[in-house]
Amino acid sequence: MPVPAPVSVPVPASVPVSLRASPLACTALLVMSALLPACSRPVSHSVLDTVMACTHRPDMASHRERYAPFEILAGDLHVHVAPPDSPPHVTRGIAETVALARDENLDFVVLTPHIWSNFFESQALRAAVSQELRDLRRAISNELTGNTTFIVGFEYTDFGFGHVGGAFADIDEVLAAVPADEASASPGRFFEEYVKRGGLLIINHPLLVPVESVIDVARWDLSWRPFFETGPFPEEINAAGRLAQGVEVFNLAIAELRDRFLLWDSHKTIRDTFRRIDREIVERGRPMIPLGGSDSHSGHVRATTFILSRGRSEEAIREAILAGRVCVRDPAGCSFMVRAERGPWLSVGSSVQGVRSLQAKARGHSIKISVNGRTVDAGDKAEIEIPLDSSRCSVIRAQVDEGYSGPIYANCPF
Repeated sequence: MPVPAPVSVPVPASVPVSLRASPLACTALLVMSALLPACSRPVSHSVLDTVMACTHRPDMASHRERYAPFEILAGDLHVHVAPPDSPPHVTRGIAETVALARDENLDFVVLTPHIWSNFFESQALRAAVSQELRDLRRAISNELTGNTTFIVGFEYTDFGFGHVGGAFADIDEVLAAVPADEASASPGRFFEEYVKRGGLLIINHPLLVPVESVIDVARWDLSWRPFFETGPFPEEINAAGRLAQGVEVFNLAIAELRDRFLLWDSHKTIRDTFRRIDREIVERGRPMIPLGGSDSHSGHVRATTFILSRGRSEEAIREAILAGRVCVRDPAGCSFMVRAERGPWLSVGSSVQGVRSLQAKARGHSIKISVNGRTVDAGDKAEIEIPLDSSRCSVIRAQVDEGYSGPIYANCPF
């Protein structure tokens, strides 16, 4: 899709696995990538790909058997691919994407080519989007995808107001239900119909605000403007914000490029975005699901979202995400559980009512529990008791080692 999307997300074309874990080797590779000409990618992508080769890689092997009756699956919910995306902005095709997903042992990948804002109002753009996504589905069907479930989604790209990821609904059915003239009169109808037909909407990189830097891309504003401005906003942006079930709290590109090298804290945006959705959940009176994606435009994909699933099918993956049984960055976050007195242990995404306290536990060396943004350091305790106000909605989550859990809700009106 010929949309020049500003978040340039990179990763390694051919970095030996044996070198990925060594900081010294990573530094050497980064220097070499900057000095040597790239054979198949823009130099910027080759350098950034090298950086991504050295970032945190979750250890799934120790987590696979821990979560009965669920199965923990690892995936990437934000992956660009060319075509439909346009080179050189995106420099990885479907065959390389499938190979990378296999190498990373991913269970699911959502492909998110850029689509134009307000495309649903134009007959020509509707036809182009529909055809390109059909072609992408056909290209996937021609690949040997192994154990990875590939899902064709999109990234709705509005540079004035923000980006929205979409997955699971059939866009042809949505467009058939919302003709161009109706979409022009009521632009919010596209997102309403998308969710009505089973779609997942994700507000992507909502806190990606400009940073003072000599690097041009760092000064771009790709945030979700309704989080920062009072409006008014276009009807379709209001609809997407009202209906979005998910928020991208972990964007690998932001964490490992912008935050690490410009802000010196690769967890900053993750923490800030979690704090923001803690407030949004209470104010809106409904769940919001924290999700992750690599936002890859080049030679990498990465396990960024983990789900507690009842199966490996596309529908099972969708059900687990919409139920909020998720964690991001590392599967350790999904080990967070709570229970009321003498009650059963409940996983992330659960909701309990009428409680004045909960017992909490997780498997990890470092466990920090948050209740409505207030942090309780559990240290190395096997279990901890959390006092609660039974008259107040409490959003409870945890950072467990390198992973962040989705919320558990106590005394909330949903």
